[in-house]
This record gives sequence, C-alpha cells and structure tokens, in this order.
Amino acid sequence: MEYNVGEIDKRYDFTVEGASYIGSPRAHTAMYVTKKVAYLLENIRDIACCLVFAEEGIEVDSALQERNCLVFSDNPQLSYVRFVSQLARQREQEERHKKYILTEGGYYLGENVRIGENAYIEPTALIGHDVVIGKNAYIGAGAIIKNAVIGDDFVCNAHAVVGSPGFTMCEDEEGNKLRIPSMGKVVIGNFVEIGVGDNISVGSSGDTVIEDYVKLDVLIHIGHDVHIQQNAELTAGAIVGGFDQIGERAYCGLNAALRNRVSIGADSFIGMGAVVTKNVESGVTVVGNPARKFEPKK
Repeated sequence: MEYNVGEIDKRYDFTVEGASYIGSPRAHTAMYVTKKVAYLLENIRDIACCLVFAEEGIEVDSALQERNCLVFSDNPQLSYVRFVSQLARQREQEERHKKYILTEGGYYLGENVRIGENAYIEPTALIGHDVVIGKNAYIGAGAIIKNAVIGDDFVCNAHAVVGSPGFTMCEDEEGNKLRIPSMGKVVIGNFVEIGVGDNISVGSSGDTVIEDYVKLDVLIHIGHDVHIQQNAELTAGAIVGGFDQIGERAYCGLNAALRNRVSIGADSFIGMGAVVTKNVESGVTVVGNPARKFEPKK
C-alpha cells in the first residue's frame, strides 16, 4: 500500500504508505492542515517525505518544502480524503487476497499473525491479518481483533471488537457526506482488559492508544484516535468520542458520555450518566448534564 508523490509533483521522489496527524506527523505519510492550526506545520520541519494538503493562504518557507511535498487547496481536508481513499482502496484489495484459516480450536486466523505463548482463544473468535498479540492472552468467543498491536496478559471478553473503522466524515463540494478512511491502528499495552461487547475504533490518521492496566467494563465505545493512559477505569456503557484524552487513574461512571476532543485529567472522576462537553482538570469530580464540577455541601 504505497503511492509515489512524484505523480503529484515531479520535484519529489518518495512514497506515501499511510496517514498521520499534523500534530504528530510521521515520515512517508499524508496529512492535512488548515489555517486555524497552521502553526502545526513546524512539526514537519525536521521530518522528510511527508505529503501535506495545506489550505490556500498559509505561508510556508522554502526550507520546509524542500523535504516535504505541500499541495495547496481551498479545502485541504477534502483533498486529503480523496487521496487517502486511494490508499484505503488499495489496502482493501490487498486484504481481500489474503486468506483466513479455521483452526482446530474453532477460531479464525489471518495471515502474518503473531501471538505469544500461553494464549487461549475461544471458538468463533477472529484474529485479522498482521495482528500482534503478546503472551498469556485470553480472547473470548465471537471477539474480533483487527488492525491491532497488543501487549502481554490481554483479556478480550466475548463479542468485543478491537479495530473497527472510525466514524468521521467530511463534505464534498455539493455537501454530500464522505467517510474519512481509517488509516491507523489500535495499540494496546500490557494487562489491559476489554469487556463483553466493547467496541474499540482504530485511529483515523494516527493510532488509538490504550496504555497498561486500563480496564474497560461491558458495552463501552472508544472512538478513533483516543488515548487512554495507565490504570484508567471505564464502567459499563461509557462512550468516549474521537481524539479524547483520558489521564492516568481517571474513572468514568456508568453510562458517562464524553464528547469528541475533550481531555480528562489524571485522577479525575466522571460521575454516572455525566455528559462531558469540556476538558476536566486533574483530580476533579464532575457530574450532571452538562457535566459540572461537583461541590460537596458543607
């Protein structure tokens, strides 16, 4: 899955093999930047071989363009989507030519899968192509794991989905909704537990990251590009929007809902049924809809 940028601009000769976020760019990937966050272009100054769709009117010095290809557009997000859609279609065709095998244990295994010793996988589970899972894993019946790199002592309970496509859209010139391809992965640390029926979406451009010792109860949705830090705990029914950040030891109560792009500080407590629309500072308890800081009565 790659594309030579020379087909767009003959001054360049490098390939693009995926996508990344301009806030955390990687070499040989595509990304986009608008005027609102034009300052993030500084992140590619010391990186080579990036394809950047930039909004018209952004001033970029020549030194920055020597190592990276910038394509200017009135709608850089749409230009980016149309480009990465080509990569996504190419990847999809490659995936369709790969084969699954039905193992003696009754679960399905894709190509180039690496699973550590002492793993137990129940019947009807499916492990997708190129997935990496560490030692001592337990994968429950009906679980699906794709597009993931997972550490040791992983617990994935029945019917959970790890690596589903993210749900993020843009509009074309006529206002039609276009899905932005999910080009990232799910990266999971050690001693992580995924509950029955949970859904973990891959990153849209970067990765969805779940660090060590995170515990997820049942029927939880984790959106694309979320980062959950160590020892966070989310209880049943929690909904976490795309690009959310959840700090160490944070706790989300039953049916809490976090809008996209909010940050939850370390050691914070999100009350049962809370609807979080703004950032929450470290060590703070919030409750209600919309969620507000809890002030105990004196």
